[in-house]
Amino acid sequence: MELSAVFFDVDGTIAETENFHRKAFNDAFKEFNLDWFWDEPIYKELINIGGGKERIMYHIKRAWPEMLTYKNLSKYVDSIHKTKNEIYEDYLTESKIKVRPGIMRLINELKGKGIRLGLVSSTSEVNLLNLFEKGLKIDHKQIFDIIAHGDSTPNKKPSPEIYEWALEKLRLPSQACIAIEDSPRGLDASFKANISTIVTPSILTLGEQFKGAKLVVSDLGEPDKAFELIAGKDFGHKFVNADLLSKVIDI
Repeated sequence: MELSAVFFDVDGTIAETENFHRKAFNDAFKEFNLDWFWDEPIYKELINIGGGKERIMYHIKRAWPEMLTYKNLSKYVDSIHKTKNEIYEDYLTESKIKVRPGIMRLINELKGKGIRLGLVSSTSEVNLLNLFEKGLKIDHKQIFDIIAHGDSTPNKKPSPEIYEWALEKLRLPSQACIAIEDSPRGLDASFKANISTIVTPSILTLGEQFKGAKLVVSDLGEPDKAFELIAGKDFGHKFVNADLLSKVIDI
């Protein structure tokens, strides 16, 4: 089937942002006088939970179950998460964060061929906008045809709902689309939505299993710096382009 759209996950896929999120969580915990610290091994587990508020609740249930009896716990979690997002915005503004290899090259090629582009992420709308506007300095509205964020559907990844929502909005069959993800959670979501998926593991998902992915590569690659093939068939390509995507979708 002819390729009609490509969906990009955001955190870890477009850019290596997860450690900024982790540090922002830890700073927020300090502001709330919480003796919590999420190191990389802990956060590597938590990134399998879709959404920041959901990660906080998961941590409470696992490590501080006595807090589940607190009145207005959801409002308390909302306050922590709001503070975390404000700190995350500061990190983005102060950082020199860049898109991962091959992202803009592939986006520009696909735009030139009239292939529709979407962002499909469990992150909140405010975090998504801050990443593009204040971190990457990219006008996402000029690039993407649809933006699906963590508030677009009731359930976040690994639920397929957000991908199904995007497909419905674009009125496209799943078989005509490809998703680019970096985590098992994201892959689960796209796979359940019957969308062919390419995985480019991020710093925190290296070494994970990506069962169901059509192709797993270190990154999208560039003409002068090939990707590393991890799993799947690259059809002799050294970087991901529209031709490779068209071959992957027919596997």
